[in-house]
Amino acid sequence: MHLARNLRFCRVNMKQCIGSLWLLALVVSSRADTIQLNTGKALSGRVSSYADGAFELQSTNASPMKVPADTVISVDFSRGVAAATVELTDQKPLAGRIWLVSRGVVNLDDDKGATTRIPLARISRVLFSSEPVPERPVPPPRPRPAHAPYESPYNDPKIEVISHGETVDIQRHCAAGKITIVEFYADWCGPCRILGPKVEERVNRDPDLVLRKINIVDWHSPVCEQNGIRAIPFVQVYDRSGNKVGDMTGSNASLLEPLLGRAR
Repeated sequence: MHLARNLRFCRVNMKQCIGSLWLLALVVSSRADTIQLNTGKALSGRVSSYADGAFELQSTNASPMKVPADTVISVDFSRGVAAATVELTDQKPLAGRIWLVSRGVVNLDDDKGATTRIPLARISRVLFSSEPVPERPVPPPRPRPAHAPYESPYNDPKIEVISHGETVDIQRHCAAGKITIVEFYADWCGPCRILGPKVEERVNRDPDLVLRKINIVDWHSPVCEQNGIRAIPFVQVYDRSGNKVGDMTGSNASLLEPLLGRAR
């Protein structure tokens, strides 16, 4: 009698174990986070942790991989957010949902949707949960004010705003025989106000460059959805024939130079 009961118990628990393993495999395979490196390469898999200055990236086909944080431009999550616990060096741990890691800063939402931006220098460890979470809620669209025509501080006709939220055919606005820089920005974006003048100054002093600026207005705008924009400032570079050679995210203007070199 005891033997039969034990066998039934084992069968039930075996089913539970198999079900748990299947669910874990499903979660791992369904997440395809993206780590964008400063070399222009992108790595895909599930980001499982951050510790000792490196992210651990897991995939179904390879052993876990350590990616040093100083080589990372951004970490983007396949479902928009990832549940995580952030252990800090100077205060108690924070739990929430990380929706972006960019330029050495972790963007963490609490359960009320408020965002805390935490430099990686303050973080000792981040543990990412494998549990599926819904996509980050998007705030309602802002009212779109009437926009005055863009006026470059350099009064340079090479700099032109080609969209205020509307869809746009970017290649039609590329200048034949010139290298075209396309900058996605928004008036309310702080990093955009840092990068924008630097790009404009760079274009102003190089006769081979033109700049096309796209104001996304808000995350719901048609141009944002058309181009899959999830972080700004975002810059694309097109060569003299109108072929895209690469892109960059963030306000570090030095990352633009390698892209311009590839376009020449």
